[in-house]
Amino acid sequence: MLLPTPRHVRLEDGVLRLPAPLPIRGGGPGARLLSERLGRAAGVSTTTGDGVGVDFHREKDLCPEAYRLLVSREGVQIFSGDDSGEGWAVQTLLQLLPTQVVGPGPMEPDDLTLPCVDIEDEPAFAWRGSMIDVARHFLPLDGLLKHLDVMAAHKLNVLHLHLTDDQGWRVPVAKYPRLTEAGAWRPGTLPGHQPPPDEDDRDDFPQHDGRPHGGHYTVEEIGRLVARAAELGITIMPEIDMPGHMEAAIAAYPELGACDHVKHPRTCFGISDHVLALTDRSVQFCKDVLDTVMELFPGSPIHIGGDECPSVEWFSDPASQALMAHQGITTGQEAQAWFERQICEHVLAAGRRPVAWDEVLELGAPEGITVMAWRDRAAISEAAVRGFDVIAAPVQYTYLDYGQYDAPDQPVTIGGPTTLEQVAGFADELRIDDAAQPHVLGGQFQLWTEYVHTWGRAETLLWPRGSALAQQLWAGSTEGADSLDGLDRHLQRLTAMEVNWCREPIDTTSA
Repeated sequence: MLLPTPRHVRLEDGVLRLPAPLPIRGGGPGARLLSERLGRAAGVSTTTGDGVGVDFHREKDLCPEAYRLLVSREGVQIFSGDDSGEGWAVQTLLQLLPTQVVGPGPMEPDDLTLPCVDIEDEPAFAWRGSMIDVARHFLPLDGLLKHLDVMAAHKLNVLHLHLTDDQGWRVPVAKYPRLTEAGAWRPGTLPGHQPPPDEDDRDDFPQHDGRPHGGHYTVEEIGRLVARAAELGITIMPEIDMPGHMEAAIAAYPELGACDHVKHPRTCFGISDHVLALTDRSVQFCKDVLDTVMELFPGSPIHIGGDECPSVEWFSDPASQALMAHQGITTGQEAQAWFERQICEHVLAAGRRPVAWDEVLELGAPEGITVMAWRDRAAISEAAVRGFDVIAAPVQYTYLDYGQYDAPDQPVTIGGPTTLEQVAGFADELRIDDAAQPHVLGGQFQLWTEYVHTWGRAETLLWPRGSALAQQLWAGSTEGADSLDGLDRHLQRLTAMEVNWCREPIDTTSA
């Protein structure tokens, strides 16, 4: 099984055994990736000499990310219009080989055989993303680097990093060192599941587990991550959520907040009332942070958050009230819209694409913003019909922090289940009114980490549901990726990659 499914596949008679050493002629990042994989798994070295091998060609008539892959007894020919298409062709080539080739090895070089085939392929959607929340629980760099490899194997091309939230700050900003000194660490975490909403739901949780949690990435680590992503054809989009979800920043710099009682990053989850004050100082802080982030993540879109921002503290904070009076603002929605306009204009002035969660539609969305629609199909359609580019991320299909199975003895999750069969319906959400369809850039799946402490746990939530979603984003349809049986060979591939994918729970009730 090839996943995602190529657009056109024609099998030919015969097989090709790759020689060792293997001639590789032409190419760029894709050629380097092929050499890396064959060397790691099978100890095969590569040359640029003559003979049966792999030849890379550029074909100007091919669409972005498209490729053609020809395997015959005379060798492998790869045609692409850009580096991305070249890389995706190599990912398909690797899937035609025995599954061990995507693992750490060892395997026998003589096992490197390919079926003769003619494949023409291109993606249904340009935006095919995976979001990882590293703010609620810090996840180390090595796991992110591995996640990039798994993304590339699924032809996913955007890693959305949720870097800041109430519970922690994960990106260094030289002008504000306390963001990573104080804002990156909380004294503990709520044990078990977040209680249902009550009158205290928006307060911090003093009876936490007493285990300090935190961490942040260094400038050098971010540089490594960005460089590796670029080699794999993946763009990293950083998110700095604002003006809500900012309790960690306020803990580091209390003068930024609309209250005076935040002492440390939040020890529970839910929605915090503690938001940035409506002041020129807070706006300048956000611009300074984004300037640093745009330098660390060159050329990428910039996600500015904008979701779940209570306004109650703005109406009790004198500084926020003064600005609202000066601007003629009377409602929380108007206040948030004012804030987001300043930030959006700053990002656009830097020549970058600003992205915000779909609450921005309620606030008078700034011109030039891309909407990330998380709530439902109606938000996807509304954004597109109103002329905004939109990325589909509906909770019902793409929030993989929800458990996959409703079974005893499962780890705590935020809710669920969201089954593999259920996420297979995502493709229908991507099709809207024909006139507005060009505004749907694609979609992505999200992993929020309130109840995810390790990369091993993250992988069991991401895969294989992420495989089914990647199939739909590339091919536009499910094509058998809606069951473990249908994914059988691809699951072998995930196992070879040492991915901790989610198995079906064993029924112990009859034991």
